[in-house]
Amino acid sequence: MSWKSFLKNYFIFSRAERFGILGLCSVILLVLIIRLSAPMWRKIHTPDTSAFADEIAQFRLAVGSNEQAEQPIINEQAEVELFFFDPNRATDEEWEKLGLNERQIRNIRNYQASGGSFRRREDLQRLYTISATQYQRLEPYIRIAANAQPARQSALTVTNSRAVDEPENIVVSPQADAKILIELNTADSALLTQLPGIGSVLAARTVRYRNLIGGFTDVAQLGEVFGINQDLAERLAPQLSIDSSLVRKIQINTVTLNNLTRHPYLDEQQARGIINYRRLQNRINNIDELVRNNILERETAEKIKPYLSFE
Repeated sequence: MSWKSFLKNYFIFSRAERFGILGLCSVILLVLIIRLSAPMWRKIHTPDTSAFADEIAQFRLAVGSNEQAEQPIINEQAEVELFFFDPNRATDEEWEKLGLNERQIRNIRNYQASGGSFRRREDLQRLYTISATQYQRLEPYIRIAANAQPARQSALTVTNSRAVDEPENIVVSPQADAKILIELNTADSALLTQLPGIGSVLAARTVRYRNLIGGFTDVAQLGEVFGINQDLAERLAPQLSIDSSLVRKIQINTVTLNNLTRHPYLDEQQARGIINYRRLQNRINNIDELVRNNILERETAEKIKPYLSFE
């Protein structure tokens, strides 16, 4: 086939086809013209806000005042009276003299009411309500006494809190407050609130998490509870004990997929892999078998091992 025949077959149109193509191009061109010229026809209406100028100014002023109110208020240096103090015993009046505002004092009282106490100078800095500037100013004057009890009322006074010859900062070891020993797998939320730093919310979360995993096998697992960090878990360790015999075991050779997936240490893919492997082998004999066959990684296997029974 010559190129002339090729062009004739594919690029020669009938009269009707030519009119159709011409009409289609005309419609496309018309749409483009209307689309590009539409902004020229549309009148942009700019609202007149002059009548509301006063209201807008008042609103902006109110918003600015609220933003300033939300920021920690640091008293001017001339209004701050610095003296040696124990943060566990300081009264509201003394905190105010040291430069703290009402909201900051209220947050400290809430922290103490939930069982929190200051064992080291740095503990004061961990409160988000205390700014870095305030802590740097107060840090040289902090004196923490052994077995200090937090001040519950503003009327309480601090004995010799302003004495210059007080001993240097005394760090209270976790054993100093270890007045009770709690078995972590049987304690209810009311008993857990007796631990320093554990309020009713954290106590309830601890009980729920304990029921979810089947019981604690190590005190360090307390740090897995949402809201409890590893530092707090380590400080509470001397006051806690673990009865591993109370841990609820999972019968790995009979458990269903849904029940296995509920455990926090296993995701759905890992649980499904265990069930499929059990279906092929009829029985799982030990945790190493799952590791060798790439069902579980070694780290995951060590975590879940205390909760599995292969009987």
